[in-house]
Amino acid sequence: MWRSDELDSIPIHFILCTERTGSSLLATMLNMNPSLIVASEEPFALYFSGKYGNISDWNESRIKAYVDDFFSLFEKNAALYFEHKERFIQCLMVHAAILNYDRLIKLTYLNFYDSDIKNKDSIKVILDKQMKYVFHKEEITRLFPSASFLMLTRNVLANIEAKSRRGIDFFSHPYYLSNVWKLTYDEALGFPSIQILPFETFISNPESALKTLNTYWGVSFEPSQLNYQAGFHALIAHRAYLLSPQYIEKISDFHRGILDATPRTKQQITQSLSEKHQGVILKQTNETSKKLGYTTPSTAIKLTFWDTLSWTLYRILALLFRPYLWRAYRLLPLKLKRIIRRRNKEYAP
Repeated sequence: MWRSDELDSIPIHFILCTERTGSSLLATMLNMNPSLIVASEEPFALYFSGKYGNISDWNESRIKAYVDDFFSLFEKNAALYFEHKERFIQCLMVHAAILNYDRLIKLTYLNFYDSDIKNKDSIKVILDKQMKYVFHKEEITRLFPSASFLMLTRNVLANIEAKSRRGIDFFSHPYYLSNVWKLTYDEALGFPSIQILPFETFISNPESALKTLNTYWGVSFEPSQLNYQAGFHALIAHRAYLLSPQYIEKISDFHRGILDATPRTKQQITQSLSEKHQGVILKQTNETSKKLGYTTPSTAIKLTFWDTLSWTLYRILALLFRPYLWRAYRLLPLKLKRIIRRRNKEYAP
């Protein structure tokens, strides 16, 4: 059981990024540190503030309602990443007398990874790796005014290549993916207290990057953080009885960057972008790339009417399927969110 002052002393910080920037690998490494916990990508802190944000009297029925809402809206991999449901309820019940929204959220974070796989007694810092929060700056900074933000970046062309290979988004056209990249980092650059970690720096020297980040968050570097493959294998093995072989194969394939022993700097990169696409992308994302510290090759390409029209079309689609869609979804009542999520209901431990 945590005292109120212990919970209040644990800061919450955020990792902002887009897909294929090494965030899953980084989170796995950070979670190997006994002083850190990095939650899987669940935007509950944002979605539940309207319904539960002002409650100060937490009885059993309200706690069970919150837990039911939480598992109903868990977006993916609850059986792998979260504590058993009854243990979660018990944890909140023993803290009922001291609960407010801030402590409720912190206790929820502290129940990611069940206690048999990760001891929470020495947790000093909570980290949330959540891509959706990039487009909810006002609400996140209001809910967490003392939070700092780590921004994971990646060269725009390499990021698009990686996304195309993995079929990450609704559309695979490079202009759409480029606009997602640009929208994400234009928004992220507006957050306060930003620390930038380029993918290229992280992958080339992960130990140095981890030591810098640990110091930034006020915890010691642990050599075990480099033993990330063992950590991920242990997590899957611990929950294997809840998971189907098909699910284990799927999650392992999705996170093959974590499990692959070949350094990413030596992995083969398939160049699928035409010279024309590369030129247009570099020209249209040049200012954002400079702000992120990337030096882009100069391009003398002149955009034709059709280049501009195509770029604008995919920008509109990127706006619709990222900030506009995610912001609209946040505004939906929890009841409607539960109906939407029910279609993809998975087992809750």
